[in-house]
Amino acid sequence: MKHLTFKAYTDGKYGSEIGSYTVLLDPNTFKFDKEIEYAEDRQLGAIGGNVRFVRYKAENLSFKFTIDCTGIVEGTEEKDKVYDKIQEIEKLLYTYNSDGHRPSYVLVQYVELLFKGQVKKMDVEYTLFSDKGVPLRASVSLTFTGYRCGEEERKKFSKQSPDMSRLITVKEGETLPYLCHRIYGDSQLVRQVARFNNLIGFRNIPAGTELLFPPLKKS
Repeated sequence: MKHLTFKAYTDGKYGSEIGSYTVLLDPNTFKFDKEIEYAEDRQLGAIGGNVRFVRYKAENLSFKFTIDCTGIVEGTEEKDKVYDKIQEIEKLLYTYNSDGHRPSYVLVQYVELLFKGQVKKMDVEYTLFSDKGVPLRASVSLTFTGYRCGEEERKKFSKQSPDMSRLITVKEGETLPYLCHRIYGDSQLVRQVARFNNLIGFRNIPAGTELLFPPLKKS
């Protein structure tokens, strides 16, 4: 039987592994959250209206597992300490990675489950202590938010329908007005696209920048 395993990477293409951790007591349940973002498109005073597809939000994966250092779990050793296990997981998944300049990208594997993402939340609850107050058992809750590199995103948004969002990598010499004209047929939509991508301005966008173009109507 394969145990739940985390593998941490410095890059979003999951090519440079920096470490891994295997959970000896597997979770009983896994929870997936999926969400679609829509934008209301209705006239002033209208009771109802159409909604436009904007994008698929990142999928979330959450579960809870137990770390037990009482000696009853197969695979544990007498020297194992709960605090050490928690710190190992935190360092691998949660702590800022100096090589990647961010928390690590994580590959979660369990039997047929394969989830690519990054830690969104980590909760630890100590549930059993020795006579000296040393923790012997802890419950760890983790939530991951999905992550795909630009290449995978481009595959997802490969459809050219105006009703679909598209991820575009800015090339040398391209400007946002030019891209808006190419995609929407209207260069006047630059401010809306800039706001959607949280850009302070839309001039001199560096080549290689990835921008998401949502479904927009001509002005």
